Amino acid sequence: MQTLLLKRVPMFKGLDDSDLQSIAKHISTHTHPRNTILMHEGEPPDAMYIVTDGRVKIYVSDAEGKELVLDTLSPGEFFGELALIDGSPRSATVVTTTETTISKILKTDFDHCLQASPKIAVNLLKILSRRIRTMNDNIKDLALLDVYGRVARTILRLAHERNGVLITDPITQQELANMVGASREMVSRVIKTLKSEGYISISGKQITVISTIPSALP
Repeated sequence: MQTLLLKRVPMFKGLDDSDLQSIAKHISTHTHPRNTILMHEGEPPDAMYIVTDGRVKIYVSDAEGKELVLDTLSPGEFFGELALIDGSPRSATVVTTTETTISKILKTDFDHCLQASPKIAVNLLKILSRRIRTMNDNIKDLALLDVYGRVARTILRLAHERNGVLITDPITQQELANMVGASREMVSRVIKTLKSEGYISISGKQITVISTIPSALP
């Protein structure tokens, strides 16, 4: 079972079964209820984590509790590896947004895996490069786009194809506001505009993208 899980993780792409079986021996798996904090910003690193089932949210916050969501992760994606590499404190907080099963690899075992298989290190460099590019795009959006543009880009980024239509995972307007760095009220106005213009439809917390959303109002 653990070997099948590892085959879904980009960091272990291209490894043969014997290498995967060796790594699987170092993995422990636990299921957590929704809203469980798995990792606190500022705490020392002790492990990296793989999302086996469910979904997690990665965010940073200020002293007043205001959040900025950096990313959301689905099964097969991982987090916590960055602090293991440089030994610095955790740079963000991670919380489950659904009941979630997490697989954990301790720092000592992670270091052993890197040393035993250079291919893991190469894969990790490629993944970190993609994350940096995505982060640069997000910074550019925050700096150059208004709230409408940021909401539009975020909805399209979250959308994934299902049965021929584009549907985002269930998300509240407050969660969307935390992703784009705006108030819930402003995001609500943008959502109403997108709906009235026929770009999206809404059912509960689920947003369906009907047609490509422009990054600026016409």
